Formats: sequence, structure tokens, C-alpha cells
Amino acid sequence: MNLDTLANIVLIVLLVGWLGYRQTTWRPVEQSRLWRTPLILAVLGIVNLARGDVAIGGLDVAVLVIEVVLALGVGAWMGALAHFRPLDRPVTGRRGESAVVESRTGWWGLALWAALLLVRIGVDVAATAMGAHAVTGAGVILMVFAANRAARNAVLAARLGHLPVAGARRPGAAAR
Repeated sequence: MNLDTLANIVLIVLLVGWLGYRQTTWRPVEQSRLWRTPLILAVLGIVNLARGDVAIGGLDVAVLVIEVVLALGVGAWMGALAHFRPLDRPVTGRRGESAVVESRTGWWGLALWAALLLVRIGVDVAATAMGAHAVTGAGVILMVFAANRAARNAVLAARLGHLPVAGARRPGAAAR
């Protein structure tokens, strides 16, 4: 096991733990913060790919496109599964924007996310056996996670526009 493989394992374990925790806990939804995580992950992924010394071939690009499309689909599905509930009182973020609802994707969202990870590992094993090596790097992992988060948050943002404001529902009641 080389240092790059060890770094990828650590990165995956940290992302799985962090995103798994966030899937199952209620979190205030601030529209302005929805795009922060996908943007950070995408930038880190692109920088990591650009700094890598592995040549990117046609098979690498094809596998990356397949993984990103899969991540977008699963992310959109996770956004559709998310539950909303009104906050007892608005939560104001650092930038002054208030959140009036909170959301969580729950265990089904976590299961979808775990399925995406397993499929990604399977695709990586198959792609590596066929000669694609750039897709196994941390940069691609970060870009796939960014695509998943972006699709999930896009669906959440679209659904937020159709929700009644906080207080219109009975406190503690979850909304779909």
C-alpha cells in the first residue's frame, strides 16, 4: 500500500462519516449555503486532478462521465427523498440569512449514498483492470461527491420554493 492509496482510504472514510452523519440529522436549510460544499469539493477535485502525474486517457474520461452521471442521478433522488420540517424559530447564519426549515435525507438517503459508494468502488476496480488509472485518484472521488451534493441540493432548492413558510404547519411535523 502506497501513500496515495492510504490518503484515498482516509479521504473516503472521512467523507463517508461526515456525509453519513449529515444525512441522518436535521439541519437548518439556508439557500446560500447549499452550494458551498459541492463547490469546495469540485475545486479540490479539479486541483487534485491537475496536480496529478497520471495521464488522463479516453477510458478515464468515459469512466468519469459515467460516475458523474450516476452521482447526479443518486443526488437528485436523495433530494427528492429529503424531508422538511419547520424550525420553532428562524436560525440566522453568519451572513444574516435566516433558515426557517430544516431538512434531512434520512436512512434511505444514507442507503442510496452507500450504494453509490459501492458502485463507484466496483467501477473503479473494473476501470483499473481495463487500464484506466486516473479515475482511482482522490480528485475524481471529490468530483463525484461534488456532483452528488450539487444534484441533491438543486432538488432541495427547487422543493424549498414550494414549501409553506414556517409556522404554517404544526411544529414537529415533518413535511415531504
